[in-house]
Amino acid sequence: MSVLPTTAGPGVAEQAEALADMACELHDVAITSASWSAAAVEDAVEAMETTALALAVAHPDAAAAMLAIGQQLAQLRARLALPPSEHSAAGCEGADHEEQPDVPPMPRRRPRQRRGLGPGYQGLRIPSGRTTSGR
Repeated sequence: MSVLPTTAGPGVAEQAEALADMACELHDVAITSASWSAAAVEDAVEAMETTALALAVAHPDAAAAMLAIGQQLAQLRARLALPPSEHSAAGCEGADHEEQPDVPPMPRRRPRQRRGLGPGYQGLRIPSGRTTSGR
């Protein structure tokens, strides 16, 4: 008997599958440590922190496991001299306390800064009536 439902909420299964596919693709292209930059590592750690926060609501046992993962990710940030996380559940400040929160806090969203043109690039928009050729 499974402790989890057999049907996910709207969009959850699709997003989880896409996340798993992207994680596999990242693994395939990041074969060596020379493949990584500080910004890429920070993005990957932030994605793991956010995923841990999302997964923590799946089951009470998942919440405890994700808290431990968040604490490990906070320690990784410190070891790699990355800026601290904005996700309070990922911090290790509560590690010495015996009481753990029942519900992990919601992540604070910050706007993602674009690097490069990326897959969302849609070209330049020139208002009608203006030309690009005239100087």
